Amino acid sequence: MSQQPPSEKPLDSYESELTESVSIDEPWALLEEFAELVRVSGTEDERRAARYLTDRLEAFGVEYERYDPELYISQPHSASITVDDGVFEPGPVKTVAFSAATTVTGELVYVGEAEQSDVGNDDDSQYHAVNITRPYADVDDLSGKIALTAAGSLSIRATRVLEEKGAAGVIAIHENEREPHDGIASSVWGGAPPYDERERIPDVPIANVTRPDGDELRSYADAEATHEVTLETDVTTDWMACPIVEARIEAGDADPDNDDFVLLHGHYDSWGVGIADNATGDAGLLELARVFDEHADDLKRDLRVAWWPGHSTGRYAGSTWYADEFATDLVEDCVAHVDMDSPGAKGSTEYVDMACWMPEMHGVVASAIEDATGAPYSENRPRRAGDYSFNNLGLSGAFTLSSNIPADVRETMRWHTVGGCGGNADAWHLSTDTLDKAGKPELVRDIRMYAVLVSRLLRSDVLPHDHARNVERHQSIVADYDDLAGDAFDFGPTLDALEEVGDAVEAFHDAVDAGEVDPTTANETIKTLSRTLTRLNFVSDGQFEQDPAYNRPPYPRYENTSMFELYDEDDDEYRFLQVELQRAQNDAVFELSRLRDQLPN
Repeated sequence: MSQQPPSEKPLDSYESELTESVSIDEPWALLEEFAELVRVSGTEDERRAARYLTDRLEAFGVEYERYDPELYISQPHSASITVDDGVFEPGPVKTVAFSAATTVTGELVYVGEAEQSDVGNDDDSQYHAVNITRPYADVDDLSGKIALTAAGSLSIRATRVLEEKGAAGVIAIHENEREPHDGIASSVWGGAPPYDERERIPDVPIANVTRPDGDELRSYADAEATHEVTLETDVTTDWMACPIVEARIEAGDADPDNDDFVLLHGHYDSWGVGIADNATGDAGLLELARVFDEHADDLKRDLRVAWWPGHSTGRYAGSTWYADEFATDLVEDCVAHVDMDSPGAKGSTEYVDMACWMPEMHGVVASAIEDATGAPYSENRPRRAGDYSFNNLGLSGAFTLSSNIPADVRETMRWHTVGGCGGNADAWHLSTDTLDKAGKPELVRDIRMYAVLVSRLLRSDVLPHDHARNVERHQSIVADYDDLAGDAFDFGPTLDALEEVGDAVEAFHDAVDAGEVDPTTANETIKTLSRTLTRLNFVSDGQFEQDPAYNRPPYPRYENTSMFELYDEDDDEYRFLQVELQRAQNDAVFELSRLRDQLPN
């Protein structure tokens, strides 16, 4: 964890003027408006929220576009659970987006706790090769049975495994004692799958229960006599028109031939009224659109500010539509994307647990936090979550979640780990995520920090991405895979290719610092580095595809390295793994060699 006091003059005159222009007035007015809107995608309340955004942009004189694509959305309505003895009377029971809408009856079986959750962990393994988990590896055939699992924030991969084992339904025990969290079950990024992957949409009913109700259900599952449970779910899954609002702010100091831009974005749909997730982010985006439009004369790059629907009930369907629709623009001209989700939670004082960014963005993000706030921060790897719908395209990214309530405070409150609302487990994805969960000083502080970060991306002659640091991270990751593989596989060719790229990148940065590379060439080179290095580190599918929506280790094309420990050298599976990794390494080495050839000599 790092903490730096603000330096004597941390901000230049532009940044000082920019941050001083940030006010709580417009952001808080938006929060008060959104506090009355249950912004589930595909509903009138979501459309009202979109109209509010466009009305305010018009009032500011900010240019904007509204798109109304049809997205594949799943709206969960209700769920019920009954036990054969008729005694069980649960509190709130919730189904999830992309659950099947049906009624099933079957024997209740407790299958234990999933080994992997969507929340992730906080140790150093987030940066390096790790043993992949195999949820429910010891669970036998579940045909016709209803699986009860203490999965917490139910792992999407785990749900898939239970379905593959034949479960007729899944009941997940959540940590919250009053109300289970809302959620989504599909691993299909963007909601709508490609035709040949349509089977990835769950085909079983899924429900979430509170911890007390889960404990009672477990007593039935552990009883000597078997018990049958009836699980009923009501869900609407269909194509729905969902507004996307995009503000475009043109740089006043840009080269006429330069179409580069920064994408600043966040979702405006919600579970309940969703104040800390993500009305605070929507308020911040609106305020930054206003402020940057008033200070556009000194910008060297354009700014796009986008509000996404379909985050919660479409697995990031809005940002995925944008990634598909504007794929060429994004690949050619987007220098970075910055996600604004859950800023301004009341009691948040640091950027330690939830703030994340890609390795090359560390310097510019850390300096923005230090100079604008002086708050503690830690670098965290972006998970396969949030609206990071641009990894396959190869974009550098900063933030999904924002500032957080300190861990010791959360421990005192006995809050379990959640993925938003600054860590407030009594707000995230619950009906209690209301206006009192936002803090005015916290929100202003966070908006100002984002303003400094985005301004540095928009105004620098040469982009501040540190790809020398990025390559060092890649080398560390692949070295870990090499150690993990032992004698089973040699990742030496990847390490050799990374060393060549690393030397070339170091030389490139030195030449830029010496003024030997003109800014235009430097920035095009930096974008080229991002496109390849981001894809190697974060995805395995094609550039214009979307990887599944579950956590994966760095260099996911190498993730099956840990599977060698399950087999003997003479097993077919052992050799199959070697074939898979050989082909994956050929692909990575080719990409790195091509990248090396594209760098200035």
